Amino acid sequence: MCGLCGNFNGNPNDDFHTPSGSSSNSADVFGAAWKIPGNYTCSDGCGSSCAQCNDDRSARAQCEVIQACTIRDGHLGCYDAMSTCTVWGDPHYVTFDGALAHFQGSCSYIITEMKVSFILNAGRKTSVVNGAEVSLPTTAGMFGQVMSTDFGLMVSYDMSSYVRITVPYTYQNSTCGLCGNFNNHPEDDFRTRQGQVVSSDVVFANSWKVSGDDEPGCDVQCSGLACAGCTAAQTALYRNSAHCGILENSTGPFAGCHQHLPPGSFVDSCVYDLCVGGGYQPILCQALNVYSSQCQQNGIQPQSWRRPGLCEIPCPANSHYEAQGTGCPSTCVNPNSTYNCPLPDQESCVCNSGYLLSGGVCVPHADCGCSFEGHYYRSGETVILDADCGRRCTCSYGSMTCSSHSCGQHESSHCVFLPVRLCHCYLSV
Repeated sequence: MCGLCGNFNGNPNDDFHTPSGSSSNSADVFGAAWKIPGNYTCSDGCGSSCAQCNDDRSARAQCEVIQACTIRDGHLGCYDAMSTCTVWGDPHYVTFDGALAHFQGSCSYIITEMKVSFILNAGRKTSVVNGAEVSLPTTAGMFGQVMSTDFGLMVSYDMSSYVRITVPYTYQNSTCGLCGNFNNHPEDDFRTRQGQVVSSDVVFANSWKVSGDDEPGCDVQCSGLACAGCTAAQTALYRNSAHCGILENSTGPFAGCHQHLPPGSFVDSCVYDLCVGGGYQPILCQALNVYSSQCQQNGIQPQSWRRPGLCEIPCPANSHYEAQGTGCPSTCVNPNSTYNCPLPDQESCVCNSGYLLSGGVCVPHADCGCSFEGHYYRSGETVILDADCGRRCTCSYGSMTCSSHSCGQHESSHCVFLPVRLCHCYLSV
């Protein structure tokens, strides 16, 4: 054996043998010696035949109509267009197109809608649709509730005063309400229910009051940041770097996000809320968390900003804090929800290994409920299924066990909804 691979004699010290049998200490001489006859003349340099490169190595690229050029998971690229409307504080609204509104009113308002209105009832543990209990497509996270649908709508709520509504590109030019019309033009987002574009936060907000909300005095009375009535001393205090000013500190933990998300309006809103709340630290923490979350939605991970004495997060049992936790935590309903998660990373309390999220707490896998025929049932729950009450099913250790069931031989026995299925005996009089 001979050639560039050597002679395979177990001695690597004599592998640089040329075709003539001589040994060389130079890899260049050795390599050139094994050139195949008739080859072009080789040289170390590129020569005049090489293309001359310039410093501009970029190429023009254009995203499709249904895509947006943005950063996700730290990578710039074309992704399916999504837009998020954010509501927080006392309150402040950033529309789908990025317009900012501030107003205070205690009425019920339509945040966003298409042609169908819906009512959100806080505090209810079960939902009933067409007479039967159902489980909504929600995830009960430790930081609140997240609802996602198969048509791309995602709603998250921290159970306090921070709401995010994300919609796909298919909703462009199709929404209305306090979140605007999603047409990429923020200047026309203050459009009233009557279709008129106004400049007043008050007029805009009052037009989207829910029909039938006649509570006296709930209308918005003042407009913009002036409602807070901050004194000069309060403004100076709350804008310093120990409070809201940390958001715009050029060397602070949020500096990496400034180019993609200017912090000015967030600082103003933060100062406003602290004035109204008398400097209450949880209000500051929420304001900082909102900006941090917005940065993460833009693919930017802020530096660690929580510290002892400032907005620490005590995680519940069987969980731990992660600054870049998944937006889709593993749950009893969907243990594999972290895979192909459409939501950006976000700080969260993550269940320890061997535990899954159920009702806002981390439980052992064996304590999970059952996902069965499109519904979720709690561990130990027994239900009657089918229109004729033909099955009696019990959830145990994540598995649903069913047996035949009937209402009995009584002529007056019927299967009814109350609102769950059960057999009810009507007495003849």
